[in-house]
Amino acid sequence: MLKYIYQTLRFFRNAFSRNITWLIFCMMVLGFIGASEMIGVTSFCRFWGLNTTGYHAFLHFFRTSTWSLDKVTEYWNRFVLSQNETVKSNGRVVLQGDHTYVPKDGRQMPCVATLHQHSETQSKPSYFRGHCWGAIGMLIGSMASPFCTPLSLKIHQGLIHVNDGDCSEESRETLGTRIIQMALNFAMKHDVRSVLTLDAFFPQC
Repeated sequence: MLKYIYQTLRFFRNAFSRNITWLIFCMMVLGFIGASEMIGVTSFCRFWGLNTTGYHAFLHFFRTSTWSLDKVTEYWNRFVLSQNETVKSNGRVVLQGDHTYVPKDGRQMPCVATLHQHSETQSKPSYFRGHCWGAIGMLIGSMASPFCTPLSLKIHQGLIHVNDGDCSEESRETLGTRIIQMALNFAMKHDVRSVLTLDAFFPQC
């Protein structure tokens, strides 16, 4: 298992322009695996026994220009495909897409928007403040017992707060088309024939 984890982390080395940045990335991944609690950067520091200097190093990791989330996501997609565990239907990999709403209390947090809960769950009120995440994943394993591995997650509402591209009314995509665009980007970038499965919400978009 340790050898497999090392080989997996090594796969991401070229996604980072500096070796120290890659090492901090490895420390964070191992922190997610081994930490007994998850309360942000503090959890990683407790796991590794780091002091204030280590805490600030982790914080700097998220702001440095020596890596980009898009490049790390691309390497993750390539790694998943390289495992040759994909479930295929008529020669096409099976992708799944959906949205998830996460309530947030922060008043100054970027991309927090007023959201309307469409599902039948009673765990959230009809309207609340939070993040709207769009996600696509790919089925791996076997058709009899598949597992959906996440490929990419992006915030799909409140993008104007982070100046993500052209936010004019004419060019603004709908929630449904953003998920489809994510799947198209994956299929074209990695040159894989794919089929995307969505729930009943998307034909109404």
